[in-house]
Amino acid sequence: MFDFKFDWVNSLNTGIQSIDEQHRQLFKIGRDMEQLLRIQCIGVTDKQLIDIVCELRDFTGYHFYEEERMMEEICYPHITAHKKFHKRCSDFIMKIDVPKLKEHPMEQLKIIRDEVQEWIMNHVANEDATMAEAYKKYQEEQKKRENANVISPEECFGDFIREYDMTKIYLCKDQSMKGHLVAVFKETARELCKLSTLERNLFFADISKAAKVVKKLYEPDAICYVDLEDADTGLVVHILPKYKENGMYGMMPDLYHDTDQRQTDAYKAICEDVKKAFGA
Repeated sequence: MFDFKFDWVNSLNTGIQSIDEQHRQLFKIGRDMEQLLRIQCIGVTDKQLIDIVCELRDFTGYHFYEEERMMEEICYPHITAHKKFHKRCSDFIMKIDVPKLKEHPMEQLKIIRDEVQEWIMNHVANEDATMAEAYKKYQEEQKKRENANVISPEECFGDFIREYDMTKIYLCKDQSMKGHLVAVFKETARELCKLSTLERNLFFADISKAAKVVKKLYEPDAICYVDLEDADTGLVVHILPKYKENGMYGMMPDLYHDTDQRQTDAYKAICEDVKKAFGA
């Protein structure tokens, strides 16, 4: 067998933290075997041998699962060959004859050590590195797409008006219902039912404060509250003033297709009035 030491070198880093940590664990198992072989397994205990076998079985379980999950995520073109190698390694470890290992530790441990060395030289250092580069490139492309699709809250909802404890208030860019506000929960929660009692109470207290301002400013005939969980990107409640005079009273507004009125004089006038009413 070629001369090899189970010493981790930075050139083996893939740049994927979970994979690198798992590879280092494989090197640690290899060093444990080398130490036993250097002393010719004199005084080796059954527990030491069994621990090595168990650690290798654990490694092939969680490490191969993690790599295959990544490959499936990116539709990796060489996944079939990669999985085939993983299966060969797993089969080898699962077929280790533990009684034989206990009886002939020096001989059997060398076989296992040589197999692990081959994994590292032919797979970890080459095929895993290639896969990792493909995965990192995929992540970078995904991030670029996500960043390209990022829309500011102002672009999405309308002009920013006021920030409360748990909520940011925006004047909706569609003012078909005069004073229509959008209350946006500041955290990343998307579902109202998953808020804690405290978060929910604070959120609704903020919504109530905003609604009272609109009620005083425009004296609508009713104020409705709509949470479109399937349409908005976060936890958002629309505060909708309803007026009998404009034909929208008693009707469900089409909030999926609102129009952007921010450049109109009417919107600008409403925005100025609302900001004054909020003390903004």
